[in-house]
Amino acid sequence: MLFKLSLNNIRRSIRDYAVYFFTIVIGVAIFYLFNSIEEQEAFRKFKSHAPDDINDMISATLRGLSGFVSVVLGLLIVYASRFLMKRRGKEFAIYLMLGMGKRKVSAILFVETLLIGIGSLCVGLLLGVGLSQLMSALVADLFEADLDSYKFILSCKAAKMAAIYFGISYIVVMLFNGLMIGKCKLIDLIQTGRKAEKLHLKSPWLCVVIFAAASAMLIYAYRTVLDFNSLSGKMLLVCIVLGAVSTLLIFWSVSGLILRIVMSFRRGYYKGLNCFTFRQISSKMNTMVVSMTVICLILFGTICAISISLAFRDALNKEFKECCPADMELVITNKAYISDDNKNKDKYIRETPEEIMEKAGLSGIFSETSVINMYAQRKDEENIVYLDDLLGSHIDEYYDQKDTLYMIDNLDKVKTIVVSIEDFNKMWELFGREPLSIGRDEYFVLSDEKIIRPYLDKAAADGQEINFAGHKLTPAFDESVYGAVDMTSNHTNAGILVVDGSVLEGREPMMRAFHGNYKADSKEEKRAVDEDMRDKVFEFIKDNYTDKKEELFGMSYFTTKVGISDMTIGLGAMVTFIGLYLGLIFLITCAAIIALKQLSDSVDSVERYEMLRKVGAEEKSISCSLFIQTGTVFLLPLLLAVIHSVYGIRFAKPLMIGLFASQRMMSSIIATAAMVVFIYGGYFVITYLCSRSIIRSRRK
Repeated sequence: MLFKLSLNNIRRSIRDYAVYFFTIVIGVAIFYLFNSIEEQEAFRKFKSHAPDDINDMISATLRGLSGFVSVVLGLLIVYASRFLMKRRGKEFAIYLMLGMGKRKVSAILFVETLLIGIGSLCVGLLLGVGLSQLMSALVADLFEADLDSYKFILSCKAAKMAAIYFGISYIVVMLFNGLMIGKCKLIDLIQTGRKAEKLHLKSPWLCVVIFAAASAMLIYAYRTVLDFNSLSGKMLLVCIVLGAVSTLLIFWSVSGLILRIVMSFRRGYYKGLNCFTFRQISSKMNTMVVSMTVICLILFGTICAISISLAFRDALNKEFKECCPADMELVITNKAYISDDNKNKDKYIRETPEEIMEKAGLSGIFSETSVINMYAQRKDEENIVYLDDLLGSHIDEYYDQKDTLYMIDNLDKVKTIVVSIEDFNKMWELFGREPLSIGRDEYFVLSDEKIIRPYLDKAAADGQEINFAGHKLTPAFDESVYGAVDMTSNHTNAGILVVDGSVLEGREPMMRAFHGNYKADSKEEKRAVDEDMRDKVFEFIKDNYTDKKEELFGMSYFTTKVGISDMTIGLGAMVTFIGLYLGLIFLITCAAIIALKQLSDSVDSVERYEMLRKVGAEEKSISCSLFIQTGTVFLLPLLLAVIHSVYGIRFAKPLMIGLFASQRMMSSIIATAAMVVFIYGGYFVITYLCSRSIIRSRRK
């Protein structure tokens, strides 16, 4: 009997359950989607050859996010159940008046919640399985794998986790509903929806003053966070607090101004149902100031997180391709720099890079190699060239810039590394670039650091003269040369001085950098050669010096393109997963909270809409009024969140070491906007349709 009654209730109240059902289905689908990533073929291939610390980092990140997301969605489900309780208050009152005990009412709710939970869980898992097949394309792109070996994936582990986490949430909801029924009074259930919110008109002048003050605070916070030269950790915290407080004050003042502004235009105010519509909007906003502030701030974080994570990954890959033009690099400190009285003398590598490769049996694996000698300037010599000498009169411009946190302090104390044009051209040709030529008394600066390079270009165009070891040198070109010697994952070379070889005669190099390209064509062949080479190099070092590489002196740098690629791909994928996972969940949470609040208000306002019909209002006008109310409440927090996001993204760009190209950032913003429109807009449509259904429920 109870089961049949519960089934009939669900069938009759299916529209009331729409937002609740939609929220759980989307939540389960996303939960399954991200927890099934480790089962994707592309991730398995990456995991098979990636370093253990990268694999552990990605797995731990996904597990931690899943735990956090399950808590958020669990709280959201409990919050959503409050709406259903309020919506059906009078129904429960009838049950009690007919003699049904509270335990049986609780049992009905238990069965309904169980059926809805099982249904939403099954639909959510089916949707998640379907979306995970599409997700395979994204995962393959993130881990730079091909889709030739595509397989249909059904992750039993992810499905089991979703069932467990959401099952716990449903149990909590069932207990919550039982407690609510046990504590409620019959009179409260009968009067559900009759307790109307009182509309308090705020002083318009006070609202204007507070709005102006809040706007000024917000502008100050925006300008301060973008002034990186004067920004400190304490000041950043102050700006965050100012941003949150000003957001609250803006919503408080706008809730009072909307009605006053519309009332000042009497013709428009008394036209149609505008009078009713804007009083309803004002009433809703008065009761939602705090919640709209929180939703706005969460939306701001969501938009920034998704946009930045997508752009970060794309830009990181672009940087990697530019910064790793060779297959491997080994940098060894010159043994001439090791003093006899050095207590760590035995831990220094005494061989040259070429000797290490030969003794390790690796001479034949390279199709081409180059060695570039890097010279340091001695402390006791005259005419030392520092980085500030290369900038000339543009040094003050460099220090006066206000758009980055990554300026190099004390350029007058940073001595430049020097290389010969002959060694440089050998390396340059191996990198696949055209060789350069300079005169005996000329130089150029090799740099790829985005912050300092524009000022190096200006100095070169001005003909900045330098004095190196008694040689007066002038720029060979009217700009610096874009590039670096070391292989890294991003651009960090502030400046290396390149001169004619005759200028360096009689000097011993401080370090020797060995670059090589493998005799291999495909990615798989290069990876096999790379792993074999790394094992042999480290085995040689272990046998001849120490079994603890971290205590080794003299090997300044050893890396491979494959190793940097794995690190870059892993980091980019992890950042993308975090941004998308949290962003989508927070987006769902914000939209669901607004939707449930609107539906709850619709329940309370049923009698008001019934009165409008009695005085002759057309159904079309009533629906239009409801559409404007729902759209305004959904749009306002999103609008302010978008404004916050513009400055948030601008603030984040230099924090990510200037990785963002404008076109990549724009594509990420477009992708984020599409997600917001689909999810947030979807909730808006469902909320409007369900609200319209509620207010029509008593239409005669």
